[in-house]
Amino acid sequence: MKKLAVMFLIAFLGTCFSLLAATPFTEDAVKPDDSTNVATGDKNTKVDDKFPVAGTIEAGSRLRLRSWPWGVVLGLFEPGSSVTVTGVSGEFYQVEINGQKGYMHKNYISIPGAPASQEEPYYPGDTRNGGHLSMTEGKTASEEGEKNKSSSSSSSSSSSSSANDTGAISTYKGGKLSPEEFSRIFGPVARENMRRTGVPASVTLAQAALETGWGSSSIGDAKNMFGIKGTGPAGSIRVSTQEFVNGSMITIQDNFRKYHSWQESFDDHAKLLQNSRYGYALQYKNNPDRYAQEIHKAGYATDPNYASKLISIMKANNFYQWDVK
Repeated sequence: MKKLAVMFLIAFLGTCFSLLAATPFTEDAVKPDDSTNVATGDKNTKVDDKFPVAGTIEAGSRLRLRSWPWGVVLGLFEPGSSVTVTGVSGEFYQVEINGQKGYMHKNYISIPGAPASQEEPYYPGDTRNGGHLSMTEGKTASEEGEKNKSSSSSSSSSSSSSANDTGAISTYKGGKLSPEEFSRIFGPVARENMRRTGVPASVTLAQAALETGWGSSSIGDAKNMFGIKGTGPAGSIRVSTQEFVNGSMITIQDNFRKYHSWQESFDDHAKLLQNSRYGYALQYKNNPDRYAQEIHKAGYATDPNYASKLISIMKANNFYQWDVK
């Protein structure tokens, strides 16, 4: 009986060893179904087969490594530095660099098949200046930014198609327009920029009408529809301008941006109003009157009645019709 039991045991062990030999250990056999968020330890993110991949920082200056999307800054890294991209979260790549783990904005990281656009993103809150959002706010802002980026591609195509269909903005040669003509030519442009950036179309149109006197003056040949100072894509032009200083109107000389086209001027205006100085106002994008007041408070113009003038123009000409929800 004992001899029979021993024989059964030997046969059983032999079967086990043969199964192990037929099924060798491989990494794939124990590959987890999820990956861990390097900042939070969260295991809800599924493994993406295209990661990890080698990446390269492509930025005009040093790039911030953040602890989570729009989170606390962990360090600054030079352009040309190599990173390992291990995942993606909204606008950000999850990366490892020099032994540190964190997040870097997609716009400044090149990976195979996805070169860095190097386009300046919209910086929520004070993140442009090194500030940060909470983990929840950062994740939400990053996901919203990615959605806006995706929709902007289709909006740009739609905008180009619309412009080609009407030919309105491309055929405009400058000069004063009636409010109706002004709305017809520039309304579609302001509306598409609102879809892309959130800047209310009604405010954009009112600013352009106020700054140019309904198109009568776009600062010489600068095609500057919004009185934006500095150097533009086509250089700059120095002219006399009136400013309110200590409650009094004075005349000064200053440089204003020049553009190659009217469209370029509108696009630059939309980009300007997305920076940190005016970013707070975007929470009122569905309340154009309040938005106008907030950008005025942020210093868009020195005229103490600037916001009330914009609101009057919007109401008198029903520029609200161009706003999108």
